[in-house]
Formats: sequence, C-alpha cells, structure tokens
Amino acid sequence: MAGFKTHLMGSVLSGAGIALLAYFDKKLNLTQASAIFIVGSIGGLLPDLDSDTSKPFALLFQLISVLIPSVFFLKANSYSDRSSEFIIIYFTVSYLLINYTLRHIIKRMTIHRGIMHSIPFTVLSGQLGYLLFISSGANVAYIAGISVFSGCLMHLLLDEFEGFKLKGGFIPVFKRSKNATVFKLSSQSAIATFFVYFIILVIFMMIYLPSFKQKI
Repeated sequence: MAGFKTHLMGSVLSGAGIALLAYFDKKLNLTQASAIFIVGSIGGLLPDLDSDTSKPFALLFQLISVLIPSVFFLKANSYSDRSSEFIIIYFTVSYLLINYTLRHIIKRMTIHRGIMHSIPFTVLSGQLGYLLFISSGANVAYIAGISVFSGCLMHLLLDEFEGFKLKGGFIPVFKRSKNATVFKLSSQSAIATFFVYFIILVIFMMIYLPSFKQKI
C-alpha cells in the first residue's frame, strides 16, 4: 500500500490538474479554481478515513473541522441573529461534533481497506463534493465533484500499483490475492456496503430529481 507522502503528492497533483484545466478553459475564476484544488487534494486522502491511526485520518479531521462548518455557515447564519455569540456557539459545537461524535462513529464502523477503499466510496465522495459546491452553481459543483472523485481514484490507483512487483525485473506480478484489490464494489461488511450504496442513491435523487433538488 502506498504511503502517506505518495498519496498526498498524488492528491495534490490530481486536484491541481483539474483546477488548472477548468481555470484555463475559462470555466472557473481564480478563487473557484483554488477551492477546487483544495477539495480535490483532500479527496485524495479520503479513503484513509478508515485508518484511525494514520496521518491522513488526523489531518483530514483537522481540515474537515474547518471546511464543513465554513461551507454551511452562511446558511446557518441566515437563521440566527448574526451575533458574536452565535458564531462562537456554531463553530464550537461543529468542532466537537466532527472531532468527537463523527470521528468516533467512523472509527467504530470502518475497517482499514474496507468499503472506503472501493469504487462506490469514490463515487460517493464525488457526489459529496458536488453538494458542497451546489450553492455556487451546477457548473462549479460538477467540477468539484469530478475533482474529489479523481482524487479518490488516484488514491486507489496508487494502492493498486503498490500491489504489484516485478518478477525477473520486468514481469509485473500481483503481490497479494486478487480479492485484495482496491477496485472492489463491496466490502466484507454487508451493512457498510448497503449504507454507502443507499447514500449514493439518495444523493443521486437529490441531484437529478426536481422534487429533491428543491430541498437542497
């Protein structure tokens, strides 16, 4: 399995590639392209959320603690009196929920190289990237989704390449059982597999069905 530095470099290159293509194709401005680069880079680390002692796990929750509350702040602020007290409560509660409640749930529900190292989770991550940017318009949201998806896919590719060795110096041979491939459509946990597919279906309806779109 590829190491943290390799995954980080791969995710940064993937995020930068998508952001630059969109920027120079005039689909995004500099601010939007920078945001796409950030989420794409984070996307390349998402599969390692199932490794609760890893550097990516700790780094991701530090980033998520800032990004998710910030994305939803404007919407949450519209329901408040916009006071300093609300801001303090909002960010404190968000930090505690993400770093303790959500982090604990993920630790308990996942195993390393389980469903988070799979094609369905990669698709789900792309969908979540889309939803995070939906307020910026469908064009930006689609690019964000592609950026996160590409980052996750890069992570799987790097892990898959690590599963090969060269026999005789030039013949690629798989080091582990074919069942250990990260390009899988399910995990050993039926519950985790069902949950991911269920969320994919719900988000798909939210994105493409008019009745659900109005609720986003």
